Amino acid sequence: MEEYENCEDLGYKFIKELLEFASQKKTIEEIMHFVNISFEFSFGADAVMFLHKKYDGKETVMISRGFSHEFIKKINENPPVYLIDALTHLKNSLYIDFKKEKEEYEKYSSLFEHENICELYAYELKTPYSDSYFVIAYSVKGFKNCGSNKIAVFDTIFEILAYILSLDRSIQVMRDCSQVDYVSGLNNFKYFHEKLFQEMQKAVKDGTKLSVALISINQLNKLNSVNGHMAGDKNIAIIANIIKKNIRAFDTASRYGNKFVILFPNIEKEEVKAIIKNVFVETESRFKKDGQEILSLNAGISAFPDDGVNERTILDMAEERRFDARRQERWVVL
Repeated sequence: MEEYENCEDLGYKFIKELLEFASQKKTIEEIMHFVNISFEFSFGADAVMFLHKKYDGKETVMISRGFSHEFIKKINENPPVYLIDALTHLKNSLYIDFKKEKEEYEKYSSLFEHENICELYAYELKTPYSDSYFVIAYSVKGFKNCGSNKIAVFDTIFEILAYILSLDRSIQVMRDCSQVDYVSGLNNFKYFHEKLFQEMQKAVKDGTKLSVALISINQLNKLNSVNGHMAGDKNIAIIANIIKKNIRAFDTASRYGNKFVILFPNIEKEEVKAIIKNVFVETESRFKKDGQEILSLNAGISAFPDDGVNERTILDMAEERRFDARRQERWVVL
């Protein structure tokens, strides 16, 4: 019996094991890692990577196998946008046999860390959400245990994976709904308290510091009275977007009422002050551009453990400094 005659059986076994693994409440990263190992073992892939793309964001390698750290860093710096664009316009997957289509090799060579690649397979895992996932796999000697039906088998495997990811994202979206302030798109204050407690514990364990910035929107009620609450909500969203643009990916920004509170793990107060000043400069410039002269911002910054050893003390100190800043003049941070 030829080796390739087992392709459908291997695909069925692959899918069965994948569903069993995913049913154990595994994370997306764990599921993708499982797929990478299984795809190498079952079909002889020398290298596999999953690219993750957020809406209007840059593509980054989420999970990979068979690539060095240096090569993945190179891919992150220069993602294969041409391949992703091609996949998004294809109904199904992209498969290339470089023995038959030699002229295509150079086009995709930036994806290869190995030499003399025989076959390439790529697939877009479509989900109903704004995140996109792309799998890229290649083999030097050619995918094993497969004949001419390999593409259909691979497509079926990744259609099932896309379905699993969609279910996982649905659960995540429902979970996130309890953490989000809908006007600003930031986290709500309840989530911030939970995160602050976690990060304070981590700071104690690691012997590091963290900082908290409390920003107030001055005269928001006046703007609402003059121009209506929709105008107020619009400006809240403008400030929130500027905050998100200036803080780090792992910082936590939340909104409650006319205030924003931001958690900065492992960073000194002076560095945070520079970040907040950038937020102020950009926000003031945007307000002037919009002809909006009512609103302004002030902020206070506190640090753990220098300014206190519990959540309440840290927040109270940030609030006290914010109040002092507001008594001085608009756009001051202390």
